[in-house]
Amino acid sequence: MDRKNVKNIRIVKRLLEKPDGGWTKYGLAKAAGCSRPWVIELLGKLERSGTVQGTKVKDMMALARYGADAYPAPLKSVNCLHRDPLKLLRTAGEGYAVTTTYAENELTHHLFRTRCDAYVTQGALRKLWNRIVKEGLVGGGNMRLILPVDGEIVKEARTLRGIRIVGLGQLMIDLVREGGASVQGAEEMVRRRVWER
Repeated sequence: MDRKNVKNIRIVKRLLEKPDGGWTKYGLAKAAGCSRPWVIELLGKLERSGTVQGTKVKDMMALARYGADAYPAPLKSVNCLHRDPLKLLRTAGEGYAVTTTYAENELTHHLFRTRCDAYVTQGALRKLWNRIVKEGLVGGGNMRLILPVDGEIVKEARTLRGIRIVGLGQLMIDLVREGGASVQGAEEMVRRRVWER
């Protein structure tokens, strides 16, 4: 089993979103869109490392780190500058999902909003690109648009105070991948048990 694949990430995300052991292996496989044997094999690896016991997560941060290390590179990412990133993203309808510091700030208010990172669909990227070229700047800036390998990331987004944000599991993985102070944001999410809200 290749460690860097979408199926492993989906399983890890579901475990991070519901860490209490409430999953059956069949239910976890169905939610992650993979086979039951695949789930059993990954859970076995995670159990041997002491990260989970069955479907109960014993170490949330270790699981988030596993997900961050196993995460495949995005298809494309574009750095840009826009005076109001959230207003721009809202023009994409449901074709975006905000992540990292902007999303964490909506949940726990622990991190300062730095760069607005957002997963976008192919269609939304085209639409936003045209607006950025007219109203903003390409390269560097206060915004990163990411075209993910797994299109489910945008579909799984939820709306919180008018902003579409990624699922909790994806957010924790992204914060760990970002590194630095963002890891503290993931730790704060664990401390506050945000999955229980």
